[in-house]
Amino acid sequence: MTPSLVPFRPRPPWLGGTLQTLRALRWPWPARLPPGHRLWLPMADGDALAAMLHLPTADAGRPLAVLVHGLTGTEDDPYLREAAAGLLRRGFPVLRLNLRGSARSLARSTSHYHLGRSADLAEALALLPEALAGQGVVLAGWSLGGALVLNLLARGGEGMPAILGAAAIGPPLEPEVAYAAIDANPVLGRALLALYRREVLAVPAADLPDALRRAARQAGSLTEFEAEVTAPRFGYPSFAVFCEVNRPAAALPRLRVPTLLLMAEDDPLVPVSVMDGIDWAICPAVLPLRVAGGGHCGFYDRDAESLSVRAIGAFFEGLSSPAGASAP
Repeated sequence: MTPSLVPFRPRPPWLGGTLQTLRALRWPWPARLPPGHRLWLPMADGDALAAMLHLPTADAGRPLAVLVHGLTGTEDDPYLREAAAGLLRRGFPVLRLNLRGSARSLARSTSHYHLGRSADLAEALALLPEALAGQGVVLAGWSLGGALVLNLLARGGEGMPAILGAAAIGPPLEPEVAYAAIDANPVLGRALLALYRREVLAVPAADLPDALRRAARQAGSLTEFEAEVTAPRFGYPSFAVFCEVNRPAAALPRLRVPTLLLMAEDDPLVPVSVMDGIDWAICPAVLPLRVAGGGHCGFYDRDAESLSVRAIGAFFEGLSSPAGASAP
């Protein structure tokens, strides 16, 4: 399916991709959510992922919506809280999942997340009890979280509940291109590198020797960090192999569940041009939307809910309806 171009009228004062991005990532007044339930999902190697579960006021028989944050994020990122609030209003139970080594999971982490750790999502989903996942699961991931969702769907995992569909918002489909764009951004790039460095060095990891710690402190770009720290730490022979093995664009033709892909033309961190190099004819499960604006994970238009929340909500509602659930 050829990507549909979606018009976009930004909500003042969030004009342009950079301001949309800052609003999504660092808005100081996040969406209100009802009290939740803290869960810890244990990984096979002894680490655990923190998650926050919210239940809707009335049981509508909806599938569980599992939301995954992006690079240097947590369950409390503004875009993720806004999506959680929107899905709760639509009757979905919501689980906000924190990746390994992120701030919320740090207390029980001896390692950190990266582009290739979709197996963590598979383990976490396999741990969900029937009471939560019995109606199936829908997944949504933003940025790196979206990449993990796409790779998970392409690779599968044992024991997972039925996944009815997914949404990926601003994922780095071609990692080298995204890393280069981040490194070229003098404001957002430096901030993301500093936050990522702090996260990785905060994990009390026995498997991060002094040489890698020095490399983490000295890395001058996200590309260098992944090449000199992440790749060797997790056994990849090079940065090129790290990207190739975990390339989300390569996962798209292998998807077998309906998947919404949302990209913004003015995204300052993940260039939308990567969509031009994908053969959409061999990606029948993917609904690609190319939005005329929205920045990175923003999509704040003139509506009270952001365009991304409305799109995800409508997509998941369609999947959870009787007709949607029975569609191939």
